[in-house]
Amino acid sequence: MKITLKTRGLFSRLLPEGSGTTAEIDVPDGSTPAGLIRHLGGEVDGRYLLVLNDKAVRPSETDIVTLNDGDNLSLMPPLKGG
Repeated sequence: MKITLKTRGLFSRLLPEGSGTTAEIDVPDGSTPAGLIRHLGGEVDGRYLLVLNDKAVRPSETDIVTLNDGDNLSLMPPLKGG
């Protein structure tokens, strides 16, 4: 199945080269947001915001919620202020 993954900042390194900040990615059925991040080489530590189809995913649910064909997943780094 295919999902659209959008990222910002350093997380864009998880996307295929040349994708910019958005890419359509093939994922196995039953994948979770945390599983996808691990598969792409990212760290699952709960310090970032995950938004699945315009709804925030709680850190406690990143290994529970399953992705479906056509989903839009956004992965955003934590905001930093000064």
